[in-house]
Amino acid sequence: MIKIYRQSGMTTLLITSMLLIVALLLSLASYKSLFYQIKRTQNEVVARQSHWLAEGGLECGFTIISNEQDATADISNCKTMTDYKLDNLTLSGPNPYLLTSVSSNKKVFKTMEVKGGESSGVVKSSADLYFNGDYSFYPDPGKNAGTNQWQCVLLRYLNNIFIHKDTISGIGSHNLNYANKPYDDFYSGPTDIHTCKTSTTLTESYKTALKTNLKSSFNADIIDESTMDLFKETFGVPSSEWMSIKDGGVFTPINIVEPKECAKEIEAVLTSDKRYVWATGNCSIESGKGFTDLKTKADTLGGIFILVHKGLLSFGGSSELNAVVYHFNDGYSANKATGNDWSSLSIGSTVLSDSMYVPREGTVTPATMKNNVVFYMYGAFVPSGGFILDAENKVSYFNSSVNMSFDGELISELLTPFAKPKWVKGSWNDL
Repeated sequence: MIKIYRQSGMTTLLITSMLLIVALLLSLASYKSLFYQIKRTQNEVVARQSHWLAEGGLECGFTIISNEQDATADISNCKTMTDYKLDNLTLSGPNPYLLTSVSSNKKVFKTMEVKGGESSGVVKSSADLYFNGDYSFYPDPGKNAGTNQWQCVLLRYLNNIFIHKDTISGIGSHNLNYANKPYDDFYSGPTDIHTCKTSTTLTESYKTALKTNLKSSFNADIIDESTMDLFKETFGVPSSEWMSIKDGGVFTPINIVEPKECAKEIEAVLTSDKRYVWATGNCSIESGKGFTDLKTKADTLGGIFILVHKGLLSFGGSSELNAVVYHFNDGYSANKATGNDWSSLSIGSTVLSDSMYVPREGTVTPATMKNNVVFYMYGAFVPSGGFILDAENKVSYFNSSVNMSFDGELISELLTPFAKPKWVKGSWNDL
């Protein structure tokens, strides 16, 4: 019996040892799997950290661009911020722009679009244009078309251009010229020659000849733009939201009391902090009617923005005004049941003369056209920032013979407050 108990103990010990060995083997196998899961989890954590650090870089760059309202703003400081630990941060364009951020080889990117603050061309018009006289343009250089060649833009229009039927009327390009720089840094010196691209094909040539009086002879620098939306490209919002721009803190709103004293009323509210005026009502700016003081104030302030809303706009004289001029019609009509608003202005009899509406091409009814004129320029007046004529289904009339040029520096500077960068919906994945 003693021998039987001794062998039973050894059996128990052997079984227990075997169980412990099996448990150890299972533990080792489980530990290897657990160790793999821990490493994988750590890698995922690091990857997500890199992802969100790169996302932070995007937001840093976007914030700088938004605050400065300039897509060319320097965003390189974002790479040196210790909170981001970025390997790279780049912005490529043109509009829309691709903003790319890299952190620990994790790359994320989003597309950014700048809405508003744009104005290509010397004259932009959703109104029909009528040119009576000889108009020569020093153009907007537009897009680069090769070594020192450019896709120049003289004017953009929505529906119609009429050229008066006489011996002098026409429009055309003076080409790019060192003496009339579109931008301060456009030329490296007087011998640095830039030209508007030319071709034997009209659609590939960007230099309309001077005194061109037939639409069939227009080159690609005169653009018939059927999708034009001047308000949105200038201010970044639809024209139906004009109140948000008028009351947005940039413009100083005024109501014109005496149309013939418009220049004086605008000049009275201009200061170094208030260079933008939203004038409601009929406005006639001409020599001897406060124009000299307005011109002096505009030069002193480095340029002004004049927007005339719901009223006639006329310019006369022989001086250049350091300004961007925007005419926003928004449903206004000069023709009333009680007569025509032009009758109350000094140039009303000229505007309302049937002899003013005899175009070289196209058929017009003078009685209808003169009642649709809401803008009239005469003399040799030129705003250095050009005209933006937002008056669809109306007529803007030019009765002069002048050189008109593109001041890209002034336009860009004055439109900067309206350039709003936004992420393009669908250009990123939030999963």
